[in-house]
Formats: sequence, C-alpha cells, structure tokens
Amino acid sequence: MDFTEKLRLRGKAEEDLYFAKVDRELIEAMHEKLKGEEGFHRNESERDTPIFATLSK
Repeated sequence: MDFTEKLRLRGKAEEDLYFAKVDRELIEAMHEKLKGEEGFHRNESERDTPIFATLSK
C-alpha cells in the first residue's frame, strides 16, 4: 500500500466517523421527539375519556 492509498483511506475513515456521529445525534433527537409526542398522545387520549370512566378507576 503506497502513501496516497493510506491518505485516501484515512480521509474515508474520518468521513465515516463524522457521519456516524451525525447519524447518532439525529437518531437521538428523533427518539426525544417521539418521547414527547408519545406523552402528548397519552394526554390527549385521557382527555377524550368520558368522566364516568375516570371516576371508576
């Protein structure tokens, strides 16, 4: 393996690491957003429950 091949592989490795980090951050943000929406939907479903159903709990 010559020097230029090593440089090319190093650049590719740095690029792969960068995009892996970006992907992890996006996935984490998506999970946080879904957690918030799940709580929102849970509250909305409780709001639609008739009063007599909540009293029997």
